[in-house]
Amino acid sequence: MAVQVSLDTTKSPPVTVNPRVHNVNNGNQTIKWERASNQTFTFTSLSGLPNPPFGTPNVSASEITITDNNTSPAAYGYTIVVTLNGVQYSTASSQPDPTAQSNNGPVINNR
Repeated sequence: MAVQVSLDTTKSPPVTVNPRVHNVNNGNQTIKWERASNQTFTFTSLSGLPNPPFGTPNVSASEITITDNNTSPAAYGYTIVVTLNGVQYSTASSQPDPTAQSNNGPVINNR
């Protein structure tokens, strides 16, 4: 299942992901982020995911993929940056704890 990424320049944060907390099962998995319906931005970067267990992100205009060699439960916050009309926008900053009340940024939850 791909993570859907949306941009709304009138909101804060302007970039959101669905699901915000993406659960990943044990094993070597590939995680994919793609534009949600009717989105026209270009992916710019993915940051904040440590290597290991994550590999190097593969960023293209329309999607981002990364490998996750999930060997033990842990949660990881990350940031996605997209570009529209020469302006960069990003997700909210995220904390590794997906249940923290102040955490509204995206999280990969290895289980």
